[in-house]
Amino acid sequence: MLFLLLTRVLLWIFIAVIVYMVLLRWIPKPYLTWIGGIFLFSLIVLGFLNPNDRLVASAWEILSFPLKPLGLSLLLISMAIGGIKKGVLTKNGVYQLWFAFILLTLFSLPVIAYGLAQQAELEAVLAEQRLQTLCQAPCPVPLVPLAEQGVGTIVVLAQGTTTGANLPDRPYFQLNETGDRIFYASQLYWQEPNFRPLVIVSAGPRPETTGVPTEPTGQLPRSEAEDVRELLLRLGVDPNRIILETTGTDMRTSALGVRRILEERNLGTRVALVTSALDVRRATLTFANVGLQVIPRATDFITYQPGAAQQRTLRLADFIANAEALALSTRVLNEYYTFIFYFLRGWLSPTIF
Repeated sequence: MLFLLLTRVLLWIFIAVIVYMVLLRWIPKPYLTWIGGIFLFSLIVLGFLNPNDRLVASAWEILSFPLKPLGLSLLLISMAIGGIKKGVLTKNGVYQLWFAFILLTLFSLPVIAYGLAQQAELEAVLAEQRLQTLCQAPCPVPLVPLAEQGVGTIVVLAQGTTTGANLPDRPYFQLNETGDRIFYASQLYWQEPNFRPLVIVSAGPRPETTGVPTEPTGQLPRSEAEDVRELLLRLGVDPNRIILETTGTDMRTSALGVRRILEERNLGTRVALVTSALDVRRATLTFANVGLQVIPRATDFITYQPGAAQQRTLRLADFIANAEALALSTRVLNEYYTFIFYFLRGWLSPTIF
């Protein structure tokens, strides 16, 4: 624990030094007043104390933009343009343009993007391999039955799996790229013929939308958790085996909400956690931090893993930059940044550190 605390303190100091250097570099000293410093410091503190506030979240999106490949590249390009003197680039400006070009190109290459994603998903692969070792005989699909692991509850981190973008005459929700979690949860539910676990759907309000009352009832549109419940019902899940957790807007609040439900219903602390392979490590440590025993059941795999029956072959197109690869690289980096944020907040279990 002492090592964990020391690491967190050193990381805080490192971030503070970086922020201070950036402020001195980009804000002229006459304008770097106490008021500006207090404002920025307050914004950073609020970002850690209340990260789900819309205003704070928007401000953090702006401040973290330079930490992303596209944002840093644009910042370097703007620096180079701003340093032009008499229509000529300075030497530093040339270096900045070259660095921006190399940075943007590398993170836009599919071979780089898939390599980053593969490393980020490695924890999910190791978790599946650990489940394989529990089998006395060749494992069934999907792996060891939940009952044999002492698990009676499936938790689905469903925030962001559906979209409320629909037409007035077509009031049906749509799935996005993480919607596989819902189908995988139903597969786990039907895994054993005589055992039907509970399914807790954790999904809070959609932060990017506002509800408009519908005619003639005047009711607001259904929440995302209700949409996911509807889909589970269509997949045959018993409505009496579905519990909605509607306060989870991020992984931390989902963990707290699930723990509250488990305590109120005396369901124990052992759950099967369904989430994307990319964030399964953070999810497992976050739930463990609030006292829950997690059996990670990852889905939404992006890449083929070493040792799998099928392997992804390299193609010439993998060495040609494209926007999809840049988006994937950014998504992986965002997960790393979020992991660091959770670590600094003390929201991760220290069991593996």
